[in-house]
Amino acid sequence: MDNADNTPRKTEAPRREIGNASLFADDIIFSNTEKILFEEDLERNSASGRDSLMDEKPEDRYTANRKLNEGGMKSIWEVNDHRTARKVAMALIQDSKIASEDDIDSFLYEARLTANLQHPNIIPIYDIALDENGNPYFTMKALQGETLGDILHQLRSDDAEYVKRYTRTRLLGIFLKVCNAIDYAHTKGVIHLDLKPSNINVGDFGDVHVLDWGLSTLITHLNEYDGETVSWQSMDDVELENGQTLTRYLKGSAKQRERKNVVGGTPGYMSPEQAQGVPSDIDFQTDVYMLGSLLYEILTYHCPFKGDTVKEVLQKTVRADFPMPGTRAPERKIPAALSAIVMKAMALDPADRYPNVATLISDIHKYQEGFATTAENPTFLTHLLLLVKRHKLAVSLVAATVAVIAAVTARSFQSVRQSEQVALDALGRLQEKNEYIASTARQVAPDYLNLARQQQNDLAFSKAEKSLDTALAFDPELADAWLLKGRILLAQRDFSKAWNILSGNHGHAVTKDPPSVRLARKYSTLDEMTDEQLPQLVKDFVAYNVAEQLPRFFYELNKSSFQAETRFSALAEALEILNPEAGGINLQWQPTGSRGWIIDIGGNPDLDDITPLCGLQVMMLNANGTGSPDLRLLTEPGMVELRLSGSQLNHLFDLDQLTSLQSLDISGTNIRNISNILKYSRLRTLDISRIEGLTITPQLIWLRNLKMLTVSEAFREDPTIQSLSRRGVIIIYSGL
Repeated sequence: MDNADNTPRKTEAPRREIGNASLFADDIIFSNTEKILFEEDLERNSASGRDSLMDEKPEDRYTANRKLNEGGMKSIWEVNDHRTARKVAMALIQDSKIASEDDIDSFLYEARLTANLQHPNIIPIYDIALDENGNPYFTMKALQGETLGDILHQLRSDDAEYVKRYTRTRLLGIFLKVCNAIDYAHTKGVIHLDLKPSNINVGDFGDVHVLDWGLSTLITHLNEYDGETVSWQSMDDVELENGQTLTRYLKGSAKQRERKNVVGGTPGYMSPEQAQGVPSDIDFQTDVYMLGSLLYEILTYHCPFKGDTVKEVLQKTVRADFPMPGTRAPERKIPAALSAIVMKAMALDPADRYPNVATLISDIHKYQEGFATTAENPTFLTHLLLLVKRHKLAVSLVAATVAVIAAVTARSFQSVRQSEQVALDALGRLQEKNEYIASTARQVAPDYLNLARQQQNDLAFSKAEKSLDTALAFDPELADAWLLKGRILLAQRDFSKAWNILSGNHGHAVTKDPPSVRLARKYSTLDEMTDEQLPQLVKDFVAYNVAEQLPRFFYELNKSSFQAETRFSALAEALEILNPEAGGINLQWQPTGSRGWIIDIGGNPDLDDITPLCGLQVMMLNANGTGSPDLRLLTEPGMVELRLSGSQLNHLFDLDQLTSLQSLDISGTNIRNISNILKYSRLRTLDISRIEGLTITPQLIWLRNLKMLTVSEAFREDPTIQSLSRRGVIIIYSGL
C-alpha cells in the first residue's frame, strides 16, 4: 500500500501480530462473578511504554480495502488479515488529525478498555499495535448491516420497506440488546457516556453491537478527578451538527496522574450532569439517561432536543426542556407505559431515574408481557385494564354481543315480535359471555392471592393488600383469600371486622381457622389498644398460631405516633417473648429529633427475632453480639449506621432499604462474601476485620464515598486495599 494509489498512510498494514504481554497487567483480578479490576493496568501503561507495540512490517499482515466510516478523531477501514484469511475492521487516528500525546493515550485507553468488555453486544477487539511512524491502531470484528441512526433516518422518511421491517416490537428488541451490553459494562465499573443511534450497529442477522467506547471510563477514575468543572462555553455559538461529540481531556490535579481521561458527550443525548460539565456527578445513571434518550428516538423517530446551536441544546438539556414522546409524535400512538419509561429514565435528577439498567430492562419486559410498569406508578384500575387486555378474547366476545344487541334493537321498530325473540336470544348469549368472563376472572384470582402472600412475606404490605383486593374482586368466593383478609385485619387490630369475616358472617365462604376465630372473638370489643396490652397481644398471636402476622402488626403499630417511654418498654417485653432463650433483653433507645431513633440491642447473643422493631424509623442500630437477626424487618429507609460486629450473620443482606448506610461494621461475623457491597454506595466507613475466610472483592474500589476501611492485617499486600490506600482512603489494620 502506498500513497500513489490514494490509500491513506495510516492504513498501511502492521508488520506483525501484537504479542505484548505488558499491555495487560499481570495482576488483573477476576472475582467469582468475573468482575475485572483493570484500573492498575490502564494506569501503568503510559506513553513511555509504547515501544513494545511497534510493528515494523504491517504490510505482511494487513491490506487495506476501503474506508468504512470516520468520526471524531478515528477512521475505520476494512482490511484483509492475511494470517486468518478474513476481513477485519481497523481503527486508526485520521490523517487530518494531529495525533498529540493525549490523542494517542485516549486511543489506546479505548482499545484496552473495549478489549476487556467481552459481551455478545460489544464489538470484540483482535489486536492493538503502532505502525512504524508511532501511530496507534487496533483491529476488531468487521460488522455488516447499518447503524440504528441510519434505520431511524429511513423511518423518518417513511420508507415503506423499513417501516415494514422495523416495527416497534423489533426496535424494542434492538434496544434491549443495547441495554444488556450497558448493564454488563456497568458490572465492570465502566460507563459508556456516548450512547446514541449512530453508535449502535444492527446486523443483517439480528446481531446488535454497541460501538465507540472512546468516551467510556471507569467510575473510579471520575471519582478521583478533583479538577475544575468542564466548560463547553467555547462551543456555545457552534452550529449543531447531527451526532456531533464534544470532548475534553481531564487530569486529576490532586493525584498528578499520568493518565488523562476524556469526558464529553453528544448534545441532544448527553445527560444534564454532562451538559453542566461536572465529572464528579457522572454515575451509572448517566448511561441510564442516555438509554432513555435512545428509547425516545426509537419511539418518536426524533432526538429529544431540538436546537440550532450547541448552547441552545445544552441549555434545554439542563432544564429538561423536551416534549413527552406522545406530544412529539402523536401520529406514532406511543403507549403510555413506554412514554412513562422514557420520562423516568430521563429524569433531571439522577436519583429519580432507574437505579440501574437492570430495572429499566425489567420495565420493558413488563410492558411486552402486558403488565404494569413501575414507571407508571400503576393503580388498581391500571392493573385491571391490563388484565382485560391480556384476555382480549373474552372482551371481544362481549363487545360483539353488545353490537348484536344494538343491531337487534334498531330492527325492533320494524318487527316487535321478531326482535323480541332475537333480543332474548342475544341476552342469553350475553349471559353466557358474562359467565365466561366471570370464569376467566375466577381462574386468575388465585394468582393474585399467591402474589399477595409473596408480597406479605416480602414485607410489602401495601402491595399485598392491593393484590388481595384484586383477588377478591375477581372471585368473591375465594375462601383462602377471605382467610388472609381476616388475618390481616387482626394484624391491623381491627378485631371486630376480623371476627365478622373469619366467622363467615360477612356472607362469603371463608376457610375455617378456629384459632384465628377465637383470637378475633377475644378482642372483638377492644376499641383501642394501649402499650400495656401489647405484650399480652403478642403472646396471644403466638398462642393462636397467627405469629406470621406479627411483622405487619408491629409495622402498623410503630408507624403511628406513640409515647416513647411506654412503647419501648412494651417492645422490650415483646422481644423477650419472641426470643425465649435470650432471657432479659437489653434494649436502649434515643430519639434523633424528628428523623427517627438510635436503637441499641447489642450484647444479646441469643437474640434472633427483631420483629418488634418493624416499622420504626431506625437511623442507627447497634446489633453487636446478637444472633442472626432478620434485617429485612428494618423496613424504613434512612438508616445511616449499622453495627453487626460479633453477630452470627452469615451473609450480607442486599436490601434496598439499607442503601443509605454511611457506616457499616461486620467485623467478627461469618460474612465471607461481600461482592454486593456496591449496593451501599454511600458508605464512608466500613469494618470487615476479624473475618476468617473473607474474600476481598475488587468492587470495594467503586465505593466512591469511602473514607476509612478497617481490615485484617493479612490483607496488607492485597492489590485492592493498596489501590484504595493510594486513592486516599484511611486503612486501619486489625488482627484476627
